[in-house]
Amino acid sequence: MKPQLQDKDVLTVQEAVEHFKLSRRKFYALLKEEGLPFVAFYFNGRRLILRSEFVKYLAGHPEIRRREPKCQESQG
Repeated sequence: MKPQLQDKDVLTVQEAVEHFKLSRRKFYALLKEEGLPFVAFYFNGRRLILRSEFVKYLAGHPEIRRREPKCQESQG
């Protein structure tokens, strides 16, 4: 059985975007920075996200999360 995202210690970039409800555009732009404590490189430049380090990073950088759409009241 495949482990659930909430149970994994290491996530792919796509899994991190889905699980943490991140803005894909902002997250990929962020990953271009060097020295991020939550990024581990795998062979061929594949990036993996260290969950515990990323949770710490997110606590201080909430701006990379997607904004929830505002409910629009019907006009009439």
